[in-house]
Amino acid sequence: MPSHHLTLRSAVSALTVAGIVAVTAPAAGAESAPHPRAAASQVKLEFVKNAKDPSNSILRVYDGKKLVAKYRAGSGLGTAADTGDKKKRYRNDCASSAGWLPNGTYKPTTFEINRNGDIKGYAIGLPDTWCSKRTVKRTALFIHSEMTKDRKQGPPHGADSPQRWDGPRDYKSNGCIKLHPSHIAALFSYMNHHGRAVSLTVR
Repeated sequence: MPSHHLTLRSAVSALTVAGIVAVTAPAAGAESAPHPRAAASQVKLEFVKNAKDPSNSILRVYDGKKLVAKYRAGSGLGTAADTGDKKKRYRNDCASSAGWLPNGTYKPTTFEINRNGDIKGYAIGLPDTWCSKRTVKRTALFIHSEMTKDRKQGPPHGADSPQRWDGPRDYKSNGCIKLHPSHIAALFSYMNHHGRAVSLTVR
């Protein structure tokens, strides 16, 4: 389990054994709805890459200048075990569907709670962006986890499934930012009360 602990001002009411908690806003529909008091959001996200182990990086949540939460997160297929060409590739932001997210500031585009594509359940959409060498535009970028479209966990048996969190290996991604299911649920719960994230800084 991740070593980073939540420090939310507004604690999540309950986490199930599978680590999923439903947001308090809509019961149906693709987009989450922030609390009315969250109209002028100051929520910002910061993803800090860990060059030694991209799958053990950090996503920080700020409300104004105050750090309110931090979670283990991954981006790209890299791990601490990578060596040689594999290490270079997975830390190359121009390696499409393999390398970590390019540095920069992103403005989230969507906030979905019932996404039903290759990525399911909670998902924060990010805009397409050029890699650092401007040779490849990275597309289909999200902050997400592994779950069903209804934010539950798939069957706990059989082969690795993109609809079930199986452990630390699931922090790997094709370039998106991946969170543990309970952590992305907590993030959405916080945003529902304090406002959607207005930016994501990657460094």
